[in-house]
Amino acid sequence: MNYLFLYIPYLFLFITSFLPTKPWFLPSDQITYLYISSFFIFLQTIVLIFKGKEIFKQNRFLRFVPPNWSIAGFYFLLMLWFPIRNRNWGDGLLLLETNLLETKLFGFQFTLDEILESILHSKLTSILSYFQFDEDPILSYKILSYLAGILILSGFLWLGKKKQKDLSILVLLSSGGILLTFGYAENYTLVTATHLVLYLFLNQYAKDPKDSDLLLYGSTTIVALSMLFHLVSGYLVICLVYLWIFHSPKEKKLKHLVICTLLGSIILFPWFVYFSLFHDPTVDRNSTHLIHPPFYPIKRWVSTNHIKEIFSVIYWNVSFSSFYLIYQWSFQKEKWNQFIQKPNHKLLLVTTFAFILHGFLHNPQLGFPADWDLMGFYWLPITVLAFLYWNSEKEVPVEWVPLLLLCVTLVMVSAFELSKTNPKDELVWQITKKAITKYSIENQSFIQGLPKEEKKFFAKGDFLFFKGEYITNQLCDFKEKESLVQSMKVHRLNWREGFLKGTFQSKEKLNNFLTEATKTNVLYLKSLEANKICHPKL
Repeated sequence: MNYLFLYIPYLFLFITSFLPTKPWFLPSDQITYLYISSFFIFLQTIVLIFKGKEIFKQNRFLRFVPPNWSIAGFYFLLMLWFPIRNRNWGDGLLLLETNLLETKLFGFQFTLDEILESILHSKLTSILSYFQFDEDPILSYKILSYLAGILILSGFLWLGKKKQKDLSILVLLSSGGILLTFGYAENYTLVTATHLVLYLFLNQYAKDPKDSDLLLYGSTTIVALSMLFHLVSGYLVICLVYLWIFHSPKEKKLKHLVICTLLGSIILFPWFVYFSLFHDPTVDRNSTHLIHPPFYPIKRWVSTNHIKEIFSVIYWNVSFSSFYLIYQWSFQKEKWNQFIQKPNHKLLLVTTFAFILHGFLHNPQLGFPADWDLMGFYWLPITVLAFLYWNSEKEVPVEWVPLLLLCVTLVMVSAFELSKTNPKDELVWQITKKAITKYSIENQSFIQGLPKEEKKFFAKGDFLFFKGEYITNQLCDFKEKESLVQSMKVHRLNWREGFLKGTFQSKEKLNNFLTEATKTNVLYLKSLEANKICHPKL
């Protein structure tokens, strides 16, 4: 009866393929998923029929299975072969534009939300430019994404080093979160690798935590560093609180609380204080989530749409591992209880809870699929847990291999689809890079004369109108073209005047201006969508 449970993912994929509106988490075409689900239903049936045969009982088939390191090596080649180029996933062109603009104007991009991620990507762009590479942040994002991929693959290989031929590495490769390492242009790759370092540390030192000092101080240090990469790591404070409650001896509790608080503060506060008060320019307070946290509206916490969003992200990010662990919890109670009672496994469960809380509370302002990466940080602790459970089995659970291969296949199908380029997006990006270069040459001296707390906010708004005018002029003629260009010019004059005269010190006047400017920007985006670029200035 339990084996019927294994068919649920196949049937879900099969049925979903017939929906009138294709879910975002299935980016390929209907027929592809129908063929895949049908094949793996057949394979699953064959495996279950022959499961009791001698070859499976003794795991003789493992002689023909490549070791995990060779599977990981081959998979890394696939990462290089299918880099994610679809700019509708993640912040897309807006992220690249902001990164390059701030790099050229101020030396590097920085924001309180993701200090080290943005700085490292910007600095790498500058270094590559110095060595005559194209000044394009896409290249730096790719390189750091691949480096994060190498770290994550190596981390899992180290975690399963005692069993080299148990297919456990496929547990990682079946998770959609691994697509972060496919040359993905977003500020979530390095922080994800840092999270894995934390999980490996917890797994190593929480098994038998005789040295509670090392466990607590080491965890605090890694969490604080990961918060410098991205503030979403702040949810890991829940893990630190759990460590303090359950792993700090009674006689050391006050000492651990004081030292961990000081340690975290020493690592974090200098960066936040420096960029908030002293750096020129200071951080743009209007665009940081630290000051304006986008929480999901309370009245919509329990709603069909919200539950559907959460389920979609789980399916995309970590379908196999979550399903595998739910099965163990449901049908293997005794084994599951033995597994989860270990201190290191409990801590991974706590980190999973922390990031599921984030996925539940945070409002994905861009929607899906754009925010799949931000909303799914729980994929990694869940994957590590499933990996450890699989690795703890005395024999390879052969009945799970078809489902494991299905999920690996779905991830690769998604990678293939997302590696396709949109020629129009590529052309817009090439023109935008040209616009950024032109804008920075013409306006850098003026921007440097502004107060340090106004520079970033002014530059973003000013460039928005400059870019709108610059690109609209290159579109084929259409009825509203001239009026749209004139509106951009007027907005740009008013924007500059507002800063020079101090008009925008009034929140009401600033909001009124932004309301009108937003209307013009919406028209610009619609015209860009509706019209071709006929005169590209590259």
